[in-house]
Amino acid sequence: MKIQISASNALCKWMKLDLDRIPSIDGKRIGTQTITTDAETLAWQCHVIKNHNNDYNGTVIAVEARSRYVIIIPDLVPLTQAEFEELFLGRLFIEVVNLMLDRRAIEESVADIVASDFSAQDKQFCWFKNTDLSVNGHVSDAESWIRQSCDNNDVTAYSDDEAYGLSMHINEMHKRIAKEGRNSRFVPVERLLEDALFRFAKGLSRDSYPDTPNGHFPSPYPKPIAVNKQEPKVIPDNVVCLANFRKKKL
Repeated sequence: MKIQISASNALCKWMKLDLDRIPSIDGKRIGTQTITTDAETLAWQCHVIKNHNNDYNGTVIAVEARSRYVIIIPDLVPLTQAEFEELFLGRLFIEVVNLMLDRRAIEESVADIVASDFSAQDKQFCWFKNTDLSVNGHVSDAESWIRQSCDNNDVTAYSDDEAYGLSMHINEMHKRIAKEGRNSRFVPVERLLEDALFRFAKGLSRDSYPDTPNGHFPSPYPKPIAVNKQEPKVIPDNVVCLANFRKKKL
């Protein structure tokens, strides 16, 4: 599984990262390319906000591209990429397992199997300096929630539990993605749960689904369209080649 981190300018500056941009085929929208989650990739738009104007500590906001699910990791000192990846994977694991259990998609007795599946999967991080403007709108919404909530409670930073509670409040709200149409409304927790069950709970489904191996949860992603390669036609021996016919005639 590939985990794509689309890092905002602020996050790159805070972590002192020198990252490549996502390549642009047409040379347009460099630095603001669209990121996409699919069956092989989890794509996240990541940003940081400072707890104080003159403070090194910051709160990381990560929003997943398909579900718009937000993870909030508060009160951090600047991290290395390796530290960020380890912290991010730990939070992602905790949140997806909590989702599975809270929504009763799995029994508590098989949570260890999910943990083993999660740990066993090869995870490759891919970092870019980029801001997907569509996903970033949801990052900005989360930032507004954080700042307003901190002001209302007269705090400068949340604890992990408080940040998780706020993120779940945001994740249970209905969202909309412009390119999916005005009538396409969804709840982030439901979409991320679909993804997590597909990736990390293989063999644990109590139900059967069409075109899905027994015991697996269905993929929320469309299958790639197979391209049929046409075999070159073999010319029968009794068919006269036009070039040879012309030579003979001459």
